[in-house]
Amino acid sequence: MNYIKLIISTTMLLVISALVFSRKVSRTNFNMQKKVAILEPAIHPAIDEISQGVIDTLNASTQTYQIKRYNANGNRILMNALAHEIKESNCDLIVTIGVGCTLIVKELRSKYNCTIPQVFTAVDDPLVLSLADNAITGVTEKTDYLNQIQLLLLIKPSIKTVALVYDPSHGSGLEKDKNEIESILKNKKIRLQVIEIQSPSEIQQKVSLFMESADAVLILKDNTTVSGLDSLLTLCKRYQIPLVASDLNSGNKGAVLSYGIKEYDSGVEAAKKALLILEHNKMPNNIPVSAVETLIMQVNTSQQSTQGITLDHIDLTALPVTFIN
Repeated sequence: MNYIKLIISTTMLLVISALVFSRKVSRTNFNMQKKVAILEPAIHPAIDEISQGVIDTLNASTQTYQIKRYNANGNRILMNALAHEIKESNCDLIVTIGVGCTLIVKELRSKYNCTIPQVFTAVDDPLVLSLADNAITGVTEKTDYLNQIQLLLLIKPSIKTVALVYDPSHGSGLEKDKNEIESILKNKKIRLQVIEIQSPSEIQQKVSLFMESADAVLILKDNTTVSGLDSLLTLCKRYQIPLVASDLNSGNKGAVLSYGIKEYDSGVEAAKKALLILEHNKMPNNIPVSAVETLIMQVNTSQQSTQGITLDHIDLTALPVTFIN
């Protein structure tokens, strides 16, 4: 009888020990979850794609991650507040999208001697922006305005004047882009009309003044102009002028020609760098900054007639061109 009691007691102890161990493992696994913050400048499909690329790639890892998105909704004051909130959240890594988010977090880390690793994406020139330090790496924007303009002229060779609409307050990267585009067009004897805006609400009034003399409207990847895409589309359709965007998502929304990378791929590349830091203990400054290399021209065939484009005269099958409708 005592022998049976001993077996029962021993069995119960083993069960209790197993439960306690299981709870400890469960708590340990929870506590071992790495926390990743994504700071976004605004609400936009391209930004959503970048974030989704980050999230999908991290979630495909064997490690479990707590991922939280913070969106500044185009408000720099809110962006700064969110950056402080992220710093105080004790996250393990920060992903920043765009120049504004990247600079704010970088400056905050420097000011408070914060060692949280940072991976940026959608940044044009990290050297010009002085982004280099021991805790930062990222994915740069790749542009090829020469090829973009050559494809544009192949599709519409009659172009004599291009109107460039952009927000100069979005950092030195866009100013550099403007100068590069101006140089390319000058070599091709095409006039560039620069239209500077600081708010989407200015588009209707400022851009309409130049529509009669423009043969195409070109926009860059700045949140102000992209946020006012509907106004630009209305004007381009009224004057039957092609709207040429520098991101593919604007093509999905109605620009007849758009040129750029798949933003999702930029998020994937950023997440790969994050995994090297979080799972392989690599220092960010030992991970080279890189870019997504593949750019394509996208033609929105449903907008051809309304934006003065015809493709009957050219064979695009051998070129990096895709079609949507």
